[in-house]
Amino acid sequence: MPLIHVNGVELNYEIHGDGPATPLVMSHGFSGYLGQWKPALLPLAANRPLILYDTRGHGGSSAPDDPDAYSVPIYAADLAALLDALGIPKAHVGGQSLGGMLSAQFTVDFPDRCASAILSDTTCGNGVDPGPAGDWERWVQKAISERGDNVKKLGMEEAFRVDYEWRAANDPNWADSPYTLEDFLRRARSTPAAGYIGAAKAIVERPDLTERVKTVSAPVLIMVGDRDGFYPCGLRDHTLLPGSRLVMRRGCAHGYRWRLDTWLAEAESFLADVDANRPTAGKREV
Repeated sequence: MPLIHVNGVELNYEIHGDGPATPLVMSHGFSGYLGQWKPALLPLAANRPLILYDTRGHGGSSAPDDPDAYSVPIYAADLAALLDALGIPKAHVGGQSLGGMLSAQFTVDFPDRCASAILSDTTCGNGVDPGPAGDWERWVQKAISERGDNVKKLGMEEAFRVDYEWRAANDPNWADSPYTLEDFLRRARSTPAAGYIGAAKAIVERPDLTERVKTVSAPVLIMVGDRDGFYPCGLRDHTLLPGSRLVMRRGCAHGYRWRLDTWLAEAESFLADVDANRPTAGKREV
C-alpha cells in the first residue's frame, strides 16, 4: 500500500477505479481502517476513482504520540493535503461516523474542493443544541472520553473486548448487529493506542458546525439508520443544510454494514444525480 507524506505524517492510501466521473474519497470511522471497509465500498469505484485512506493514527498511517496532533480540523486539513498530493482539485467527500464529522469539517473549511458530501451515521454538531440531537452529542462526549480512558488503563484489545461485551449486554439492537467480536478485535489490532486516544480527544473536542453548515452550497447526502443514536442529529442537520437529501434506512443502527445494499444504492444514486446536475434535495425512507 502506498504512503504519502502530508502535514507531518504519512497517510496510507489506495486508489481504485479509473472511470471518468468525479473522484470520491471516503473517510472511515473511529478506530476503523481502509482494509476493513474496502470490500464493501469497491462497487463505488465502478464509474470513478475511489480513494480510501487511513486517517492519521489509524491503520497504516502515522500515529503521533502527542494528543494535540489530533483534531477534526487537522483530519480535514490532512484530507485536503492528500488530494493536493494526488493532483485532485475537487472531489466528492464522504465518511461514516468520525469520517462523517471529518467530511462535514472539510465541507466548511474547503468549500471549493467539495463537489458533494456524504455524511453517514454522524453529526455536524457537538452538544450546543438543547434538543435531542444535542443530548446525543453530549452522551457521545462522555462515552468517547470513557473509552479513551479505558484504553489507557487496559490497552487496546482488552478495552475493545470490554466495550463489545457492554454493547452485547445493553444495546437492544445488538442481537441483529452485523458486527462481531472479531470485527472489534481487528480494529483494536489495527489502531495504535496513541491514535485511538488522539481520535477520542478529537471527537470530544471537535468544533460544533451547526451554524457554519448553513452556508454550505454543495449537495449533501445525510444517511442514518432509524435505530442509530445519531438519528436525531441527522434530522436536525437536514434542516440546517440547504438542499440536502436525507435518507433514513429502516431497521439500521450505527454502521454502514446494516443493510449494506441500501447504503450503496443510495450513495451511488446520489453521486449519479450530482454528476448529472439533477436535483438532489429531499427526504426518503428505504
